[in-house]
Amino acid sequence: MSAARLVLAVVAPVVAAALTVAALGTATVRNESMSPTLHGGDVVVFDRWSTPQRGDIVLFADREGWSGHEDAVLVKRVVGVAGDVVVCCEAGTGRLLVNGDPVDEAYAGGTRPGGDIPFRVEVPDETVWVMGDNRAESADSRLSVSHPGRGAVARADVRGTVRAWWGG
Repeated sequence: MSAARLVLAVVAPVVAAALTVAALGTATVRNESMSPTLHGGDVVVFDRWSTPQRGDIVLFADREGWSGHEDAVLVKRVVGVAGDVVVCCEAGTGRLLVNGDPVDEAYAGGTRPGGDIPFRVEVPDETVWVMGDNRAESADSRLSVSHPGRGAVARADVRGTVRAWWGG
């Protein structure tokens, strides 16, 4: 085997492993705010490169203090992206409306899947608007609707988009 092939055989797997570690991460869920989708103790795998879309589950830095802990990283579902108008809630069904369309969220359950806190927000540029699937137990964007950022999470604070999970 030539020296170049030997170096390539050794270096290529190391580079591939380094890129995988840089692109992916794991975290452990600490509470029930994303139940029934995720539970305390579940492990999530997230990617660090994709742009969050409506419906994605993301990890982000808790700059608003929703968790009550400094430097916390939270996991929530993206309900709205920049430019979306998110409204709670559709009369009669209690579903969220995004850009005037009702959103079916079977994972949110309950008689008011949009939650009990009425709001209407336009998601600012370079942000996402997030809610936990367990609406009754989730501290999320709804808590900061009256703040200057209207509860939105800066995309720069998003640590990654969850791609897989398993019970802890």
